[in-house]
Amino acid sequence: MQQNKTMSASNRALGKGSILTWLDERIRFILLIPAFTIMVLIFFYPVGYTFYLSFHDWTFFTLTDPPFIGLQHILDVFQDKSFYMSMFRTALYVGVGVFLQLFFGFTLALAVNRMKIGHGVATTLLVLPMMVTPVVVGLMWKFIFDYNFGVFNYMLTLLGFEKLALLSSNSLALPSIIMVDTWQWTSFMFITLLAGLKSLPNEPFEAAKMDGATAWQTFCHVTLPLMKRIIIVSLVLRTAGSIKVFDQIFVLTGGGPGTATETTSILLHRKAFVDFDFGYGAALAIVLTVIVGIICWFAIRSLYSEK
Repeated sequence: MQQNKTMSASNRALGKGSILTWLDERIRFILLIPAFTIMVLIFFYPVGYTFYLSFHDWTFFTLTDPPFIGLQHILDVFQDKSFYMSMFRTALYVGVGVFLQLFFGFTLALAVNRMKIGHGVATTLLVLPMMVTPVVVGLMWKFIFDYNFGVFNYMLTLLGFEKLALLSSNSLALPSIIMVDTWQWTSFMFITLLAGLKSLPNEPFEAAKMDGATAWQTFCHVTLPLMKRIIIVSLVLRTAGSIKVFDQIFVLTGGGPGTATETTSILLHRKAFVDFDFGYGAALAIVLTVIVGIICWFAIRSLYSEK
């Protein structure tokens, strides 16, 4: 009798221990359930709903019963001349803007990295533009570029030049918004590249100095190879951010004059929220996402290349 009681108590203890062991092994996954649920609600549901929209002819006139059309909207995107024109303007905006941001950001990072006095103050001042909301940046530069009352044109008249209608000129509007984007996001390139420069080992630079390498040779053969991964990561982040930029352009020009600054994001907004062609807008968003993904994939692959 006593033996049976002992065995039952042991079994209960073993059962309790096995439950605790099971919980202990899986507690990390159990604790992830709330975060995973939130991620599903705020990420996967909108993505899934975007695909659903793209498969239907969902417009302002078919809100109650949109017909299913399959991949027709995707095909329409690739047959739309305005899509290719917007992609060209987006490529120009991203290519020139990101190149300028890399050039100025790297130059400033190299200069600040060599500073002995005022390093912290210079870093703080150069990072400030990145901290301003893009909408505020757009409004600020819209006032600066104003033809009648802007500071920019006022300075031109003081120097004896004619005023420039920067935001209402077909040839000057896109370079103007590229300049604004460069002004704000050079700070991002600067701070990431400066952090990369700070993390570089001293030994290769000391060896190059002992071998009699010039400053330019040291930069080309030591600094750039060591900074390769950081440069690529910075370029990927800024390229992805520039491709989907909307707020600055919308505030500055709204895609105008005409379609001179209508990038793919502005075209998406016009199709979905001006023309109320929600299905086409969703398909355009999917195509844009795939394009950004392909660009990032090639860039990330280069991180692991031997060259």
